[in-house]
Amino acid sequence: MRKRQLEIILSQIPPHPKPRLSLEQYTTPPHLAARLLWIAAYTYGDIVDQEVVDLGAGTGRLGLGAALLGSSYVVLVDVDVNALKVSLEQAERLGLRAWVDAVCSDVRMFHASRRVDCIVQNPPFGVHRRGADVEFLESAIRLANVIYSIHKAETLDYLQRRVRRAGKSVRLLFEEVVRLPPTMPHHYKREHAIRVGVVRISN
Repeated sequence: MRKRQLEIILSQIPPHPKPRLSLEQYTTPPHLAARLLWIAAYTYGDIVDQEVVDLGAGTGRLGLGAALLGSSYVVLVDVDVNALKVSLEQAERLGLRAWVDAVCSDVRMFHASRRVDCIVQNPPFGVHRRGADVEFLESAIRLANVIYSIHKAETLDYLQRRVRRAGKSVRLLFEEVVRLPPTMPHHYKREHAIRVGVVRISN
């Protein structure tokens, strides 16, 4: 599968059915999801034949994308059961249901029987609930050997320092501007541009 093909498929996965501002439920743009997954799979070998958890999965663009690229098993974790229902419908549509499970849970409460190979996540930026981004990172570090995580560019230095204090290595893979469509009641602009960075965290 080419990266452009992956992006097209991910663009067909619907956004959150009823996004909540308090949870910062913004859908991962398909080009950003495809770029992250492509680097994870083919630069670092972290997706193919690996067990992957998508924390804060929403409708599953990152997790289902990992399954499309050959992950052996994917768990979608989200506190929003309605978003997870959409993700499982999409897994069925894409012929991935045998490799995908979903768990409705707050990420802070989610536990696995053993450390997983890889986590992919687009966590809240911590704008509406201060520290939410840190909670996701701490949960990911507790659960996985390798983590790919998307964050607001302005917070990257602080978050990378926290990761290093936890004894992990962190590398900034790339930064880019994402343009989010209006999805919340208070949105009045045609799009909202946010600069984000994608990091890879490992032992």
